[in-house]
Amino acid sequence: MKKYVNFKNIAIVALVIWILLQWFNPGGVMPGGRTIRIDGKKYEVIKHTIDTVEVEKVKVVTKKGKDIVHEVIDVDTLVLKELVNVDSAAILKDYLAKIVYKDTLVLDGGLGTIALTDTITKNRILGRTWDAKVKERVIKEELIVKEPAKNQVYYGLNAGFNKEDYVSAIGAGVILKTKKDKIYQLGIGVNNRTTDGTNGAFSPYVGFGTYWKIKVKK
Repeated sequence: MKKYVNFKNIAIVALVIWILLQWFNPGGVMPGGRTIRIDGKKYEVIKHTIDTVEVEKVKVVTKKGKDIVHEVIDVDTLVLKELVNVDSAAILKDYLAKIVYKDTLVLDGGLGTIALTDTITKNRILGRTWDAKVKERVIKEELIVKEPAKNQVYYGLNAGFNKEDYVSAIGAGVILKTKKDKIYQLGIGVNNRTTDGTNGAFSPYVGFGTYWKIKVKK
């Protein structure tokens, strides 16, 4: 068994593991979604929704005829001569009658309608009313972003225990987690080894490690 445990084989296994990590998780991070920049900083978009809400606004305005701008045009005298023999009672009846004109204007894009009502008598507009029902479109936009990643540093202590040595190792270390979710570890300490069952010796060590985030499907 010992002939397989040598530096060459360990290096080969480590290289294969590194290649697999890079193959299944290139770059060491999961591919991100859409990002935007706010004040020069890049943020990952978690949620972005745009809703259009239509609110109908109703307004009714009534004007008196005298307040409506109008212009009087002179009557053609030839027309008056033709009306000399016309039934004056019929003309008077038509003159005094109240005539109501109604019309509805439809705005483009389904924005609403405007209803017009004019009341005319004695050749004058007695009054005008317009009833507007217009849809006001309110756009509500919600944008939720993820706080940009930062480098994080951790420090702490570590120790090892076994039956023979009780405390087999003790040390301290520093861990750096980068913005791309890569982890680098540096540790120092001492190993405790019992040589004859009673006496022991301490041997210092320095350790280093690096880790990549594995993409796991939910």
